[in-house]
Amino acid sequence: MITAITFIPVLAALAILLLPGAGRVSKPIALVGSLISSLLAIYVVIGFNLEEGLQFVEKYEWIPSIGVDYYVGIDGLNALLILLVAILSPIIVLASWKIKDKANTYFSLLLIQFTALYGAFTALNFFHWFIFWEAALVPAFFLIKLYGGNGRHKAAISFFIFTVLGSVAMLLGMLFLYLKTGSFDFIELRQLAADGVVSSKLGDWYGWIFLAVMLGLWVKVPLFPLHSWQAPAYAEAPVPVSMVLTGVMSKMGVYGFLRLVVPIFPEGIREHSDILLNVALITIIWGAFLALRQTDIKKVLAYSSLNHVAYCMFAIFAVGAANGIDKINAPAIAMQGAMLQMFAHGVGAAGLFYIAGKLEDVGGSRDIQDFGGLGAIMPRYAFVFGFLVFSSLGLPFLAGFAAEILIFSGAFALTPIHTAIALLALLATAIFLLTIIQRIFTGQAHDTHGDLKEISIREVMVISPLLVLTVCIGVYPTTWLNLSNRFIETLSTLLAG
Repeated sequence: MITAITFIPVLAALAILLLPGAGRVSKPIALVGSLISSLLAIYVVIGFNLEEGLQFVEKYEWIPSIGVDYYVGIDGLNALLILLVAILSPIIVLASWKIKDKANTYFSLLLIQFTALYGAFTALNFFHWFIFWEAALVPAFFLIKLYGGNGRHKAAISFFIFTVLGSVAMLLGMLFLYLKTGSFDFIELRQLAADGVVSSKLGDWYGWIFLAVMLGLWVKVPLFPLHSWQAPAYAEAPVPVSMVLTGVMSKMGVYGFLRLVVPIFPEGIREHSDILLNVALITIIWGAFLALRQTDIKKVLAYSSLNHVAYCMFAIFAVGAANGIDKINAPAIAMQGAMLQMFAHGVGAAGLFYIAGKLEDVGGSRDIQDFGGLGAIMPRYAFVFGFLVFSSLGLPFLAGFAAEILIFSGAFALTPIHTAIALLALLATAIFLLTIIQRIFTGQAHDTHGDLKEISIREVMVISPLLVLTVCIGVYPTTWLNLSNRFIETLSTLLAG
């Protein structure tokens, strides 16, 4: 089943490229391919047994001489992320419906991107996982470079160089780990780490291998100071590609930390927890500060994404600073918050970029200063945008609140000083997000904006699943948390020592 979910999008891409005449219906083919894969993924996640561990496993020998298997499965760590890809992929295809220039290439690259994302979230052997990890980079690079804005070439090159250099460091680290342990299997490596075999086998090299693996993921999150590629890539990418980057690809780095670094190098995180916490805190504050300085709405949202994803890393590093499990099980609470934040932010941020794209379409600009008073002219637009902004702000009963209350509740019990500072950074987050609403939707409308078209009912329908999910996550967080509860309990106990 997982193999079908993963490769149906790429088969649809091949159909667009190779079948005679298929290019003329590339959009319907892309939509059908993404929908079939999405429905299967949703079916699998619904069928996930909360009381069991790894499920829907497919494992076949691939290169047995070096311990490489085709090994996929679903556990509490990846179930929500698979669901996130399943929800966003058909919406992203619909958001791309107006693409006309080289549409065959565009939709083929987009479908390949979906296959890479499914593969990266389900693979359980490093060799197999790394192929999908890198495969996710290639279509994103070409989608930015071929279909982006005026600064697309520089943005695409920066994105490629940063992520490739990080991947090279991670690959070298994992190859060294394989030479010492004889395994690429994530599940086996986690057990070896729990038994103390990894640290004993690596010896004095432990810190260097930990750093090398972490760097590859550090770039992908990204965290300060390796974040400079993010805003240009998000801003210059076409809006649907920005939805992919912020909605899903930014979660690959956090997922990598939880799949590779936390279970395999828990001692490394514990030993360097103060430094890592400070870096996450700097990223939270720096992201908010940079957002305050922007007038380009897509760059504001890009730095908002940097700020919000850093909360996930803050929760993980806070658990590393814990001294055992306390009475409220704070490590599990913080890490559950990180899991829910990935899902909630993916839904909300993708929606915000979609709406920002509609604003550029009708207004011809991304500069916030070019707008004002649109609340009276475009009330539906103002409602949808404001709804998603308030979710990002953590308004009760919306997705952002449920995630952030868990992160800060757990982290405060573990590292109160850092958490207090992070909470103050929420004020800066509120300022820049509310400033967007104030500048775009309130005040006197420009004379030239009187004839701006309201967001259409069709466009509202495209994004309505994200709006519904935002409420469902906020009102019923347990429904989503149950998917990862068992796995996170084990992982947080391992990390907290």
